[in-house]
Amino acid sequence: MHKQAWDLIQESHYITLISHMNPDADTLGSALSFYPILKKMGKNVTLFNATKDIANKYDFLPNFQKIKNSFPTQCDLLISFDCGSFDRLGIPKGDFKILNVDHHKSNNYYGDINIIESEAESCTLVAKRLLEYEHTLTYDEALCIYTGLVEDTGFFTFSNCHESTFLEAAKLVSVGIKPAQIARNLKMRNSLAKTRMTGLFINSIELLQDATVAVGTVTQENLQSSGALKSDCDHLVDILRNLSTTSLAIFLFEEKNGSFKVSLRSKTDLDVSKIALSFGGGGHAKAAGFISEEIEKETLINNILTKVHNG
Repeated sequence: MHKQAWDLIQESHYITLISHMNPDADTLGSALSFYPILKKMGKNVTLFNATKDIANKYDFLPNFQKIKNSFPTQCDLLISFDCGSFDRLGIPKGDFKILNVDHHKSNNYYGDINIIESEAESCTLVAKRLLEYEHTLTYDEALCIYTGLVEDTGFFTFSNCHESTFLEAAKLVSVGIKPAQIARNLKMRNSLAKTRMTGLFINSIELLQDATVAVGTVTQENLQSSGALKSDCDHLVDILRNLSTTSLAIFLFEEKNGSFKVSLRSKTDLDVSKIALSFGGGGHAKAAGFISEEIEKETLINNILTKVHNG
């Protein structure tokens, strides 16, 4: 499969590296790790993301400033990263081939070539193996790959960590990256607006079902009063998950059109990817999400809990 992917890359001229909407370090790191290598191959390469306000905490990643918000006029190959379904890319289908690189078990194989490794801790590790099939990683690629790995494993605290995870991390560190520097960039650059938003969110938390289910909400009014951006809210679901009694965390983010972006987190054997999939979303067993057009918050929560109880 890796050979087929590189054959497709070799025969393509205008390549777009696309990360999913509301990007995290894993999707961005994967796309950015490919950029310098494809440029060295002489390809016309565009970094694209449909989200206008990408979190500034990722601005230390090499070539981050080259990410564009307008889709290129010429594209014969689209390489998508960390995206389980085409609609999360935020673009219409076009006259281009698709190389789909991902690690979500809920991926619906929308590419002409699909390199999906659901056992991989991060998409950046899937990208790493694909890159190493043809190339030797340099500092810039290793930095991007490591950043995606640490964020998608919760800095090596999630259940997707194994001995191999640390061996992969050690290989990346051996290239010369500085883990402490990456941690500071990701964890220690909060704005005052983000801190204010955190306080508003904490006040919204509800505990249900003997405090085993934690629900928190961010409204458009919260964003306006705090001055926070949508990207300032990425960490909030972890506040719910980190509560001592919580087995299931439900984070509701109100979009401008009144719909809700729902993030689910599990600390038990509950597979939240199945719940998300039933609502048209996807993800991993312990972390998943979906978009709901249901504008009544209580109805939405009840619908989620019904799915939980019905297995």
